[in-house]
Amino acid sequence: MNDTAAHLVDRVIPDVPVRQWVLSLPHRLRYLCAKDSGLLRAILRIFLRAVFRLLRRIARRRGVRKGQCGSAREAAPLLG
Repeated sequence: MNDTAAHLVDRVIPDVPVRQWVLSLPHRLRYLCAKDSGLLRAILRIFLRAVFRLLRRIARRRGVRKGQCGSAREAAPLLG
């Protein structure tokens, strides 16, 4: 596990800040999602929409306009 983590940090993840998002569902909903892929897709779509909306709002507050950042490396200092 340590070797894998070291490999990810040293070679895979670029030299930019990384943020992890976690979606936690109530147990009852987890079981429903395990049986219904359409429900899981819908929940994931809503979650991603909320995360991207938040990131766009943060970027706008920091002066980034639509289409201004060409890469994650350029955007990272603005969103970090």
